Amino acid sequence: MSVEQVVPPAGDGAHPRVCVVSAVAPYPVDAGKKVVLAGLLDYLADRFGPENVHYVLVGDRSADVTRFPAVLHRIAGPSRRDVLWALASSVTTGRSSLQEALLRSSRVGADLDRLLRDLAPDVEIYDTVRLGQYVEHGAAAHRVLYVDDLFSERYSTMLRAMRRHPEIEVDALGNFRAHVPTRLRPLASRPSVQRVLLRLERRLVRRSEDRQVRRFARSLLVNPGEAAALADRAGADRVTAIPPLLCTAGAPPRRAPSARPVFVFLGLLSLPHNDDGLRCFLRDCWPELLRQLPDAQLRVIGREPRPGLSEVIERYRASVVLEGYVEDLDSALSTATALVNPLRFGSGVKIKVIEALGRGVPIVSTPVGADGIAAGLGEGLLVGDSTEEFVRWMVQLVDPATNEETSRAAAAHFARVYSRTAGFRAYDTAILTPELLGRVG
Repeated sequence: MSVEQVVPPAGDGAHPRVCVVSAVAPYPVDAGKKVVLAGLLDYLADRFGPENVHYVLVGDRSADVTRFPAVLHRIAGPSRRDVLWALASSVTTGRSSLQEALLRSSRVGADLDRLLRDLAPDVEIYDTVRLGQYVEHGAAAHRVLYVDDLFSERYSTMLRAMRRHPEIEVDALGNFRAHVPTRLRPLASRPSVQRVLLRLERRLVRRSEDRQVRRFARSLLVNPGEAAALADRAGADRVTAIPPLLCTAGAPPRRAPSARPVFVFLGLLSLPHNDDGLRCFLRDCWPELLRQLPDAQLRVIGREPRPGLSEVIERYRASVVLEGYVEDLDSALSTATALVNPLRFGSGVKIKVIEALGRGVPIVSTPVGADGIAAGLGEGLLVGDSTEEFVRWMVQLVDPATNEETSRAAAAHFARVYSRTAGFRAYDTAILTPELLGRVG
């Protein structure tokens, strides 16, 4: 069996066990997907005890094993031959999506089946349809599917964005690129091929989402609107939205906004939606804001800028600073007037918005960037649907009284929906049966 147990030793079997099956290593926590997985592990370790939480990592060798609050097991990913066979036998026949085929292997399935039989967990959580495909039958009460975002909707928004804005460089593979054979990656980078891939994957993954949600006792998404859409579409009543749970070391420092208007853009700059949003913001909004607030500054926090972005930022070097990765977000955001989130396309709940809410930082966002999160002055999240409205909100937040009021609203919003207490309560209801909740206390 190609399974490696890494850290730490398992429990004695006397306590309830939970097993998470994923193809993504949560650590280091440097992307939104990893934030959610790390928060889930934090919750499970608290409820079950770290020695009773088992994380099965399929294929990813990049895990920071020194930080794992769980028993880590590694299963080797599919071979190149496995991938090519799955693409030919499953995708061409419409039996599975591309992302499922790239993780499909009879050997992986056998290894996983044996490991789960040995562990006999009380709860099994499968990360997206990629791993949910290994559950073939029934809706056993102990099996949970974490759907993440609704991928079929994500691909629809990407296709719409490509039609409206032909200049957009969309990465159809996204974070799943690492699972694609190296020789196939350049082909998938061509715009004409990307459109074909997105249309095909949208159709195939929608079929998988609808099929798998009926196989599991419970299915979880982070976006309430997407959860409702999937439940209605698949005719399933066991689909629930859960808030992303942020792992924080403690209460952030008290905000001390700079006297100079300072705005922050936060995000991994290699992602097409972040790259596009920042470029458009600098082109459309920033010149107008400087006309009204000549001393304003924009701090761009994020690593891996795409080609040409550094040159665009350099044009505004008197007012825009590219800072790269910042270790201490508390300090970085504590002096900010507001976070700006000017995305034109994308799907799912944006973790950066919740990060800002948790620090009491007002946010100005496009409707896309605020999707799935309650918005309004009383929520600390202001939505601008045009360049004029976006800039108007930014200017209003420079007023100290308005900024303080919006900051309090942001912090209250986080405490009500996304705090550890609120998140644990939601996870208890969504993941654990009443009987199991009683056993873990």
